[in-house]
Amino acid sequence: MKFRDIIFWTHLVAGLVTGAFVLIMSVTGVLLTYERQMIRWAENAAVEAPSPDSVPMGADELVLAARAAGARDGHVITLPRNPSDAVEVSAGRRNSFLLNPYTGEVMEEAGAGTQAFFSRLMRIHRWLAFTGSRSELGATLNGASNLVFALLILTGLYLWLPKLWKWSFIKLNLLFRRQYPTTKAKHYNWHHVAGFWFALPLLAIVLTGAVFSYSWANRLVYAAFGEEPGRRGPATVSDAAAPAETAAPLAAPASLETLIAQAVAHDGPGRRIAITLPAPTDTELEMRVDFGNGAQADRITTLVLARDGSGVTAVNPGEPASQASQARRFIRFLHTGEVYGFWGQTIAGLASLFAILLVYTGACLGVSRLNRMIRQRAGRRAAG
Repeated sequence: MKFRDIIFWTHLVAGLVTGAFVLIMSVTGVLLTYERQMIRWAENAAVEAPSPDSVPMGADELVLAARAAGARDGHVITLPRNPSDAVEVSAGRRNSFLLNPYTGEVMEEAGAGTQAFFSRLMRIHRWLAFTGSRSELGATLNGASNLVFALLILTGLYLWLPKLWKWSFIKLNLLFRRQYPTTKAKHYNWHHVAGFWFALPLLAIVLTGAVFSYSWANRLVYAAFGEEPGRRGPATVSDAAAPAETAAPLAAPASLETLIAQAVAHDGPGRRIAITLPAPTDTELEMRVDFGNGAQADRITTLVLARDGSGVTAVNPGEPASQASQARRFIRFLHTGEVYGFWGQTIAGLASLFAILLVYTGACLGVSRLNRMIRQRAGRRAAG
């Protein structure tokens, strides 16, 4: 058997065995493409103004409302650029609530249905958990199928290479055609064109997905930078030790509106500003001005401002996160394309959409090939 034949049969068998799992991951991947935007839209759509002429509350009023709702020193309040959008208050990744910017009231059900929908999709996408939480069997099957998908992409690229390097042959597998002599020819063309143009995005999605599925893959990322997983990042202003209890509260802190104006004058308004709530005795306050979508670390600027209103005292304070931590964050959002903003998300979504086409056409071509072999063997037996 020739080397190309070995690659072909490896590709065909692997595709038929894992096709259903790749299809599920691809369909859910398409639906998850704009998860962040859809959740934010649903949350903002839940905001209701008491009357048509109502005006959103100022930053200082919103902080008072947040503290009344349970926010404490060190918690973060995120003010969107549009003052009529929902305001988020968080004390960690999984502990947050939303405020109505007009009334300061907690919006308990804002976007809850949308969040539940995407949460279910995510559990299916990662663990095949159609009911309940994580499924260990589903996680194992999806993780293995994801790795096999990487093999399919690489073997598919090899099989895509034309036997004769002439443009007339190359373009047959490079561009969609208007007409096809047979259904098989159509599937063959679609499979090769989709596989070529989206091989690299799909490979990026698959390989980054392996980092989430396997601890050994995660360790490889850290090992590449000479680090170990779980290393604690550098302390920030909000991580600093609390002042002594005997310290007196700051005499006359500037209003939050004044400090926000200083941050905007220093670096621009951004899309949102996240403010770490200070203790009464803190002389400085930290703000993170986000110019991206929330997933782009290089588009977030951290400012430290003097609470007496004397201005910015530091920009991006402290040591940057370790190289491995930066790489791990990059991988996290490369998987969804969010590291490259809206267009990155769109490319990732299109890659998942074309993966569905690859599964469909690959299954059609594979079953057709197997049926033809069965008929040929049956014919030879009948002739013999």
